[in-house]
Amino acid sequence: MGEDLHSNYGYDGSPPHKRANTAVALFRNVMVVTVVAAVAVLASGFLRGDPAITGFLPNLAPSARATANGPGQAAPGQPTPKAARAPDTPPPGLEEAGHPLGSPAKPAVASSSYKFLATNADGTPVGYSPCRPVHYVVNEALAPAGSQGLIADAVAKIAAATGLKFVNDGPATEKPAEKRKPYQPALYGDRWAPLLISWTTPEAAPGLVGSVIGTGGSTMYSFGMGPKSYVSGSLDLDAPQITELLDAPGGAHYVSAVIQHELGHVVGLDHVDDPIQLMYPEIGAPDGLAAGDLNGLYKLHTAPCRSDL
Repeated sequence: MGEDLHSNYGYDGSPPHKRANTAVALFRNVMVVTVVAAVAVLASGFLRGDPAITGFLPNLAPSARATANGPGQAAPGQPTPKAARAPDTPPPGLEEAGHPLGSPAKPAVASSSYKFLATNADGTPVGYSPCRPVHYVVNEALAPAGSQGLIADAVAKIAAATGLKFVNDGPATEKPAEKRKPYQPALYGDRWAPLLISWTTPEAAPGLVGSVIGTGGSTMYSFGMGPKSYVSGSLDLDAPQITELLDAPGGAHYVSAVIQHELGHVVGLDHVDDPIQLMYPEIGAPDGLAAGDLNGLYKLHTAPCRSDL
């Protein structure tokens, strides 16, 4: 997953970037808002670690190869056959339209200050199909006071930047899992499991150790050597740390920035070295999505439709 190909990016604990004309001074000696990313790859029904992503990678079985063209993919020069159902996956093409569901506005300022968590062989970024909704659920059991509306607002900002259509399926009882299954028919029916957003603790989600305040990412699926696409994901938020942050003046702006950062990982963005971007590993000022972030999110809209998944 963007943060679940199960790799977590650590932080060195250095002071966060300070931006002019912000309330960051209020937090200077309070905490470093640290955020994390991970990626998970699902190929032919198995999770495997992606060697391009560094950090903590679970010992996952390597995937077996599917057929050369994969279910639902035509051989060169042949018409596209009806998508077949691969083992341990939902019926392919659920809610898939023949065109992208949204059309994001091109960023007003061009910038190359962005990175993708994963790319295909042709260099295109791995993303969610823009032709179907991205469903999500929220485990609100530990939601801090004052957090109401922050997730919905962050989702709306990422949706506008990517053109992806997000659908809130309501509250969830599912708890965070280090190796979350992207297909859980007993819990969510015969479809890919929705993105799970959890207000949780480091005890329940070990990725939130130390100063890490959030983790997020997605699981990608491919048939053999074919293109990869994200199909499900997870986003964990450290409720105790965020409770403390919300108690400080202007803290809600920082929490919003954290959620947007983690959603950036969920849809496919990696960390960058540019401290002005929201995808910088530490959030020193809650200025929101910057030009590099917006350009990267915009390019994720070019991900292919996937009627075969």
